[in-house]
Amino acid sequence: MKDVRISIIKKDFSRELIDKHMSPERAATARPCVMNVGDVFHVSGTVMCPEGLCPWAWHDIESFVRIAAFEGTLAGSVPENSWVRCCTDAFRPVTFLIEPVDHPQESPE
Repeated sequence: MKDVRISIIKKDFSRELIDKHMSPERAATARPCVMNVGDVFHVSGTVMCPEGLCPWAWHDIESFVRIAAFEGTLAGSVPENSWVRCCTDAFRPVTFLIEPVDHPQESPE
């Protein structure tokens, strides 16, 4: 089983969708996700949500983390055998690069 690095490569915040589809009270307090581009999380051994990663985002990407951990392959991805997936928060989506690594503390390339 491989270690897996989860890197945040993009995050968005859609004020347009928030203003259109949230009540004014809720829209007034809407903020971008607290995670940031460049944040990196590591999964080693048991495939569990790493500390600091949003549990809702984990729910959305966990199956791809498992595929990476158990050395699944994805032809044509860069880096090789990596997955780009995002959380399903339409108002403030976060995009992740999920990739197997030989050593958990390797820095992103």
